[in-house]
Amino acid sequence: MTAEEQRLDSLNQAQALISAAQRPLLITHIDPDGDAIGSLLGLGWALVRLGQSPVLYCRDGVPPRYDFLPGADRVVTTPHGSTDLVIAVDCADIGRLGLSADDLSRLNDRPSINLDHHVTNTGFASVNIVDTEAVASAEVVLQIVDALGVPLDATIATCLLCGIVTDTLGFRTANVTPRVLEQAARLMRAGASLAEINEQALNRRPFSGLCMWAAGLKTLRREDSIVWAHLTRAARAECGPVQGAETGLVSFLLSAQEAEVAALFTERDDGTVDVSLRAKPGRDVSAVAMALGGGGHPLAAGCTLPGPLDEAEARVLGLLRAHLREQAEGGRYHRR
Repeated sequence: MTAEEQRLDSLNQAQALISAAQRPLLITHIDPDGDAIGSLLGLGWALVRLGQSPVLYCRDGVPPRYDFLPGADRVVTTPHGSTDLVIAVDCADIGRLGLSADDLSRLNDRPSINLDHHVTNTGFASVNIVDTEAVASAEVVLQIVDALGVPLDATIATCLLCGIVTDTLGFRTANVTPRVLEQAARLMRAGASLAEINEQALNRRPFSGLCMWAAGLKTLRREDSIVWAHLTRAARAECGPVQGAETGLVSFLLSAQEAEVAALFTERDDGTVDVSLRAKPGRDVSAVAMALGGGGHPLAAGCTLPGPLDEAEARVLGLLRAHLREQAEGGRYHRR
């Protein structure tokens, strides 16, 4: 079976499972970004159009910057009631769903679908549709919407375009192709406002987010082409709660002219350390994340490590140095 035949077979299986469901559980990863929330909501609205009653779940809720998306208030932080199908979106491995052992056990009793675009996806569901050429999971969800025969409207299109816009940083990443722009244009023709999505999702952040950036930038360090910073529990407590600030900050670190890779270390309340990694085209940080039990893309990856903060930082930086050295010695990197 060719790759295309496998893709069509998986789409057909997913279509059959979804069509037979009445109350599916849609779930995305912890600390969600725009693609996670946009994909969750876009698929949720498509299933509503089919007459279903989906439950939309994200353990950490919807970050305030995505409150403008239609249906954001329907996302719950505790799964409730009986469901007959589980659909995970934008999640590379089952651990990132943030579920308890009991919840995971119950989920294993139901058919499941995994919709994603991460190259490190572990294929944890009954049916796995993982398109690593897609720039966002919202593209994969769009394939499902089309397979189900659900007409695009402004509500679905707005959610899915948000996923594409945020994961490409406003169409500025190296994986943006004419096909991606054509899909974006299709979503705009269906009623999605690119200007509003750019303004709400990319140009605005709360003051607490700016405070966190300021705290992180005070710790800024550079060694050759590696730039990094950290956020302590004390700094996060002083600034106040804010979701998604870390993601934006690590991308900002990578904007340094000297940087080829960037890392941000965020100390959580339980003492664990979230590690966010970013790379410029030609570099690959996904292997480092996978070696530490995480995953992601070549240019954007991450993991969670036990503390303390300084030990986690030293561990990751050591692996980054070694990995970049191997890439350089292997001749696999050419400056663009």
